[in-house]
Amino acid sequence: MRVNVVIGSMTLGLTATLLAACGGGGSSSTSSGSYCDELKSDKTYFDSLNGSNADMSKLDTVFAKMHTLADKAPDNVSADWKTLDNAITTLQDALKAAGITPSDLASMQAGQVPKDVDPAKLQAVLPKLQALNSSDVSAAADKIAADAKKTCGVDLSAG
Repeated sequence: MRVNVVIGSMTLGLTATLLAACGGGGSSSTSSGSYCDELKSDKTYFDSLNGSNADMSKLDTVFAKMHTLADKAPDNVSADWKTLDNAITTLQDALKAAGITPSDLASMQAGQVPKDVDPAKLQAVLPKLQALNSSDVSAAADKIAADAKKTCGVDLSAG
């Protein structure tokens, strides 16, 4: 699936869960190969967050995979990955501050709010989620997806 579709699905899933609870070009072929190999293997994890049955228990793994890809990104998409990575890091920090783990999110999807979660801190996560749908993040995701298809032969729009 396309990275921005993953993010959009993830954002919608997380937002619904939280609302319910609240009541470059100069890279070598070796570097590019490593990045492309990583992207191909990580696609399965990204797909796990797609659709109405998104598996939020895999969110930490998806975040870790995205951080790794941002570190390995070739020069031509490095800035785009940095934009995406910064948005994800901001969201991770907000979730941590609210005392929410990925397993909590999976439970919250089923309507079970953890006892120790502060509703005010939980509401503070929502703007961070909405930032994932910003035009900057969406444009970066589009560029990453286009490059993935062109450079790596990975179609992130197919789920």
